[in-house]
Amino acid sequence: MGWLLVIVLWLAIAAGVRAAYRRGRLATPWHRDVLALGLLALATLGFFWRVVTGQNWMPADGGDLVSFLYPTYRFAAAALADGALPLWNPHLYGGAPHVGDIQAGFLYPPNLLLFLLRPVFPYSALQGLSMAHIWFAGAGMYLWLARGLRTRRIAALAAALAFMFSDAFVTHFGNLNFNAAASWLPWVFWAFGPAPRAGIRPAAARLLRPAIAGVLLAVATLAGHIQATLFIALALAGYIACEVWLARAEPGARAAAALLALAVCFLVAALLAAPVLLPSLQLVGETARAGWSYAEAAGYSLSPAQWVGWLIPGFFGRGPQFHWGAWPRVEIGYLGILPLILAGLALALRRGRRTWALAALAAGSFLLALGIYAIPHGWLTLLPGFGQLRAPARFVLLTDFALAGLAGLGLDALLRPLSAAAAAAFERAWRAVGRAAAAAWAIAVPLAYLALLLVQDRDQAIVIRTSITLIAVVTFAGLLAASWLWLTARRSGWPRGGTLGWLAAGLIFLDVASLAAYQDLGTQDPSRGFEQGAIAGFLGGQAGPFRIDSRTQIEGLWQPDTALLYGLEDVTGVANPLLLADFERYWNSLGSRSTRLYDLLNVRYVIARKDVELDWDKFALAFDGDPDLNVYENRRALPRAFVVRDVVLQPSHDAALQAIAAAGFDPTMTAVIEADPAAQIPAGGRGAVSEISQGRNRLTFSVDVDAPALIFVSQVWYPGWRATIDGAPAGAPWRANYLFQGVAVPAGQHQVALVFSPAPWRAGWAAAAIGALGIVGLVVWLGRAGFFSRRTEGQDGD
Repeated sequence: MGWLLVIVLWLAIAAGVRAAYRRGRLATPWHRDVLALGLLALATLGFFWRVVTGQNWMPADGGDLVSFLYPTYRFAAAALADGALPLWNPHLYGGAPHVGDIQAGFLYPPNLLLFLLRPVFPYSALQGLSMAHIWFAGAGMYLWLARGLRTRRIAALAAALAFMFSDAFVTHFGNLNFNAAASWLPWVFWAFGPAPRAGIRPAAARLLRPAIAGVLLAVATLAGHIQATLFIALALAGYIACEVWLARAEPGARAAAALLALAVCFLVAALLAAPVLLPSLQLVGETARAGWSYAEAAGYSLSPAQWVGWLIPGFFGRGPQFHWGAWPRVEIGYLGILPLILAGLALALRRGRRTWALAALAAGSFLLALGIYAIPHGWLTLLPGFGQLRAPARFVLLTDFALAGLAGLGLDALLRPLSAAAAAAFERAWRAVGRAAAAAWAIAVPLAYLALLLVQDRDQAIVIRTSITLIAVVTFAGLLAASWLWLTARRSGWPRGGTLGWLAAGLIFLDVASLAAYQDLGTQDPSRGFEQGAIAGFLGGQAGPFRIDSRTQIEGLWQPDTALLYGLEDVTGVANPLLLADFERYWNSLGSRSTRLYDLLNVRYVIARKDVELDWDKFALAFDGDPDLNVYENRRALPRAFVVRDVVLQPSHDAALQAIAAAGFDPTMTAVIEADPAAQIPAGGRGAVSEISQGRNRLTFSVDVDAPALIFVSQVWYPGWRATIDGAPAGAPWRANYLFQGVAVPAGQHQVALVFSPAPWRAGWAAAAIGALGIVGLVVWLGRAGFFSRRTEGQDGD
């Protein structure tokens, strides 16, 4: 019923806009665009109909959408519901800077709206966001072509269908933050416009469109996938550079104007996105990614063996359930057979600057997607930021974008009268496609059937793989034949242009939807893996604060990020490339759970299988009310904060790790502090720590000592923590025992608070304010110059 209301509302809006156009209130028939965007929405619902109706879930096992993003977003939503910003995450890996993890996405407007309106949202809400961004990508492609490049609307619609349902988006359905950021790609191109030329008056007007594009790029950055952001920036710079080069013989200082426009765009984006960029830059330097080699950055490259997927996406099995091959499953870039043909025809029929610029973008991004299989990607990693990114196969996003744009231009050209030269080029293309279709049916299909017959006595897995390949080959042959029939219809001239365009759009949707819509579907809600009511109920009833340890190879029974949903604090979490390197190094140095350094983590309970082997002199059964898992108590766990009597100073981080790993080190008596040997750190006092309370971005406790003392705090050290004693600033905590914090207190009774408020976060908001003021100033300047009053709407694209 809800969808029917949305459809009725869409038709009502289109009717209202149409009425305004017919009465002369609008100079452009925007109702046609409203209808087109609505059709893209209907196509999205049709593509994902099994998910929309609740019959299935996507991805089948939830992927990153359930294991990482769902608990991460729920944590941020809970913090905002409590009236706090989610700056520090105490629930995973002993604590980490949530604001520094750019994947957090809590400032991205669609996410923020969901978090504020429905903090306890279900997993299906994230499926809805993923589908919405796929539609948004198509909407941007449509508007860029129809309103920006002035193609016919039906050509723009067909290209939008190819782009939004291309491999880049479908494969990453579970990577919502990637798809969300990537969906802004065509919008940024539309806002930026063609390569600017000098001479526009007033001069500030040349900066308006780049500034708007910068705003959109900043919003894309807030979605939380820096790789997609860098892809957009790289694509825009490359595309504009190609346009400038191709127009080098024309009058006008294009190069300087284009360089200025790009600088404005990227500066605006950097300033407005600074609240997430600056903290993330700080965090990256504290993670293992800072020292990645090229072999790590080139992981998940597009293997040359997978190129066949551009024509036959199911050759090696498209979904994760049926994929086979010696290479990892990555996006291959498939966007349909007819779009590839139309893209090729664009190069033959529309040899303008934009056509060649898109062709260059497609070729360049495809080379980069090859990763370790082609040298250009290695050069790219020398640029700042790219060396810390892996999965170069994701560059096919740009390839799909460029090819979809070319397909739109090619279809637009075919829907118009052809010159003699263009007609000859089309005739050659028609013959080539016809011969390819004939060869597919006469050679490829029989060979595929023969292969299936020859493996009947082989292992069942080989038979299944050969069968999958056979289906894929026959499907390709059918789609190629259908594309040739469409070209034949164009050649005969019997369908009108509009009919031909709709046939193309229909064939493209049938192609991409039939081959991808039913991939990676599950039959139950993946978030059910977080249902741990019995264990969580037991742990929630224990006095804290304390940490749990679920790092016991129970991923199939306990989601690694479960602690986020139940307010628990764990020493592990789902695999995260932005994990603090110090924590991982500390954990790997433990050797076993029998060491006192393990107790220093404040781990009171271990969650493990019922047949687990532990140090039974140290651990005891605490809860066995779950059918698969038990909870064991660490009877030697150390508290979250306590007084130490002695302090040992070490001049370096590595020296501190060696000191705490030395035989005889007792963390209950001594703290190793990283400081200059001449530093004066009070110690020796005796006393107690009480009333320990873990809050949002803060930890508070009471201290009563008979002399100046050092309080050891089992909280991961990170820049941005500040201490106060009785409300008075006490500076940053000391770095204690390699990983943790230490606070020096004078004698007596005191209230100590540790508050997390990182400087990059505050500086980021100052930068964003400067960027916003700059944009407002530009708009005011142009308004006073009469720029907006002189603007008129362009001609319609049909």
